Amino acid sequence: MLEELDVCFETAAKNWIEWAQTRSRRPIKATSVPTVESALKNYINPHIGSLRLSQIHNGSCRPVVAAMKKAGLSSSAMNSYFNIIKGICKSVIDPETGEPAFPKKWNAAFLDMPVVEHAKQPCLTKQQIEEMLRDAETDQEFLLYLVLAATGLRIGEALGLEWRHVSDDCRTITVEQKINRFGEIERSLKTKAGRREVDVDPSVAVYLMEVREKGLIFRTRENTPHLAGNIERRWLRVHVQGSFHQFRRYRNTWLRAQNAQPDCLHFWMGHKGGERGEAMAELYSKLSRDRDFRLRESARCGLGFEIKRPVGNTRHERRQFAVTPAGIREVRYEGGRKVWCRKSRKQAAIA
Repeated sequence: MLEELDVCFETAAKNWIEWAQTRSRRPIKATSVPTVESALKNYINPHIGSLRLSQIHNGSCRPVVAAMKKAGLSSSAMNSYFNIIKGICKSVIDPETGEPAFPKKWNAAFLDMPVVEHAKQPCLTKQQIEEMLRDAETDQEFLLYLVLAATGLRIGEALGLEWRHVSDDCRTITVEQKINRFGEIERSLKTKAGRREVDVDPSVAVYLMEVREKGLIFRTRENTPHLAGNIERRWLRVHVQGSFHQFRRYRNTWLRAQNAQPDCLHFWMGHKGGERGEAMAELYSKLSRDRDFRLRESARCGLGFEIKRPVGNTRHERRQFAVTPAGIREVRYEGGRKVWCRKSRKQAAIA
């Protein structure tokens, strides 16, 4: 029986990739397959691809580790790629016992695998965000920085937003899809908690009302989604080093500094949430479902930065809005005087 299962590693790898995408427990995403195939092609199969699974052990895998080191891969990447080897070896199961047919006992010290240490996590400051908003060259760039800093969305989630995801009063953004690294819309988010509603400050809602259109909020001239890697190089790196995730760290830090209600904090950030011992209390609490409460909490916490770009400072003439005690109202100027527009039934209902 074991002889039939003792196939070469390259064959087992192909079978594992097909099975891993369709399994019920944590299937790998289609966007991760090219990364796995690249690791197999460049670092793993050249050294152990022709070996049978029974011949895979610490000694036979040392050349794989050496090849990854020579290529200059990070410690995180090396450990992730080696986990592919572990997963493939464990995937071949004895049909009688349900246990791995060829169990392995890995020795990280013998393999000389590097230890994964916590990398530095840069976080934007109030001054950096204000400068980025002020120096943004296009409306899209300005709005992207504003939305990321005000909501803490992941970059893929932000690029996947459509105007239908923004509420009528522009105070709530619904997150239900993202743009993957290939520029495709994906309905599956990073976690189940990622499917959520994020409430924004009234001052941000003013800008969203001004530029409201149809389709994707952030799109290219061809009306296709932006690629996160492209705009990171073209827009973000002009101002700061690092990734768009710095906006998310800033928003999370600011909300904690304002003692944001824990249910709202975890709900807005899309985190599973909670400290040890609070699991049952969080399970029972349903404050995240109360939109009025969330809106008040969002307005109380604020943004932590000033929006340096004047309202209406855009390339094209657009309707202008302002925050009033009665809510967000449309405004125009006649002869230098501010004139409030009459509310439509829809606006009256929102207010």
